[in-house]
Amino acid sequence: MKLVHDPIHGHIELDDFAVRLVDTSEFQRLRRITQLGLAFLAYPSARHTRFEHSLGTFHLARKIAGYNPEIDDGAVYAALLHDLGHYPFSHTLEGIYGRHEENTKWFIRHGEIGDAVRERYSLGEFLKLLKHPLVSGDIDADRMDYLVRDAYYTGVAYGLVDLDRLVRNLAWDGERLVIGEKGVMAAQSLLLARSMMYPTVYQHHVSKIAGSMLTKAVELEGIPFEEIRTMDEVDLIARLRASERAEVRELVAAIDSRRLYKRVVWSEDELDWDSLRELRTELDAEFGHLVLVDYPPKPKFEEKNAFVLVGDELKRLSEVSPLVRSLVELKDTHWRWGVYARADVVEMAKALVRKLLPLRD
Repeated sequence: MKLVHDPIHGHIELDDFAVRLVDTSEFQRLRRITQLGLAFLAYPSARHTRFEHSLGTFHLARKIAGYNPEIDDGAVYAALLHDLGHYPFSHTLEGIYGRHEENTKWFIRHGEIGDAVRERYSLGEFLKLLKHPLVSGDIDADRMDYLVRDAYYTGVAYGLVDLDRLVRNLAWDGERLVIGEKGVMAAQSLLLARSMMYPTVYQHHVSKIAGSMLTKAVELEGIPFEEIRTMDEVDLIARLRASERAEVRELVAAIDSRRLYKRVVWSEDELDWDSLRELRTELDAEFGHLVLVDYPPKPKFEEKNAFVLVGDELKRLSEVSPLVRSLVELKDTHWRWGVYARADVVEMAKALVRKLLPLRD
């Protein structure tokens, strides 16, 4: 057993099996995967990693399971490994390579960590536990940790959540975690934190611009999936800095020195598929890597679907809480898409965009 000091949860206790998992090379790789990608260019202290987030998720999962002994203990260890497959800079490159969840399963099937898992569990059954509601539900240990942790490391004032009260008021009904009535206020504060973190941190324009530049550099470099899936951020940046392509070296040097592209468009107006495709095609033909289009998906708000036990009746959190209903209605108001350009071509890019699209100023 080991104790790890954590600024969010105090001491995190790792039992011998958890230590066995953490000490594998695959898990140690998470020390070199930043939790918020390139957000540190906007929030300099946001250099925390998937490693400590995974420990925090494990800690919360074990606390929840402690109040609900019917939960399979394998789900607690699945919480520890849930982010194992993240690519360098976390979600930044998922638009190219797909979501990280399948890569997590690949690591467990093929890596040293799989040998450790097999010492206690059937691999097939353990992989199913990665989707356990404790790990991947409407209100789960993962969300509870990252919202509070991200707020702490960015320094924003939106992460004040009574996690202890929420944990104590989550009950396992055999299929899902259900919030008790005494936990509704704590659940509301978690969702309020999420709603505030989205525009201020997760969709901050500096992070979005830098992420688009990195994505373009990786696309131009043409790194195969079989390579990127095992890389950490040290590997990737070294590869891009040494690229044979001048455009790739230019993009990564601009990120390194924080000479980021400027916003040409930062709009809440939705585009249809044909308009978006034409915009990408025309800008790429005219400017190449000097102008980038970033059109993210609309945000989801799965937490609204969490169940609350009111008396003897199960109700959705959005039914019980007017605040949550309001947050759901507001979820798209901070969504933006952007066109970003190197400083010397901003005006030319803006002129072309105006010819192509009838956007509001």
